[in-house]
Amino acid sequence: MDNKQVYLIHGYTANPNANWFPWLKKKAGQNLDVKIHVLSMPNSDNPDPARWEKKCSENIKGDGEVTIIGHSLGCVQALRFLEKHNIQGAHLILVSGFDETTSTLPELASFTSTAINYREVLKKVKDAVVISAIDDDIVPFYYAETLARHLKCKFILMPNGKHFIDRDEITELPIVFDELAKIYR
Repeated sequence: MDNKQVYLIHGYTANPNANWFPWLKKKAGQNLDVKIHVLSMPNSDNPDPARWEKKCSENIKGDGEVTIIGHSLGCVQALRFLEKHNIQGAHLILVSGFDETTSTLPELASFTSTAINYREVLKKVKDAVVISAIDDDIVPFYYAETLARHLKCKFILMPNGKHFIDRDEITELPIVFDELAKIYR
């Protein structure tokens, strides 16, 4: 699937080997013949919006079909990338995302202090889904629900799973694979 570009943007304090990312990369490769490029976002313990934008600009190709999977802060970054680049027909799978400053992570306000231009973003999105858990203690689900409303897309609220991180023993996330399979099967 040479023209299928799939990227995963991890979140705050994470890395490509954290959480459910290695599992998803392996499962997508084996079951869907899709290679997921898991970006290693710079200095994720103290992230800088300009450096994250540069990383995405250097690594995400806009030719062919593009799917961006974002987790937490990676969701904001995915939207910022779409806002600034000439991408058409993007697929978005956003997990535990937000698009505004949260009460739980005020240190990430530099990513959300300027509102996202959804008029620009929505022109570039073919389809999107936002996934959250009712018991998310890091990014409460209502932030993800607002994000889904802004994207005018499907919102999946899981009964549990918290923030979908390995600290909570989440190393597989079948709902994300299922949503990816809908695109590539």
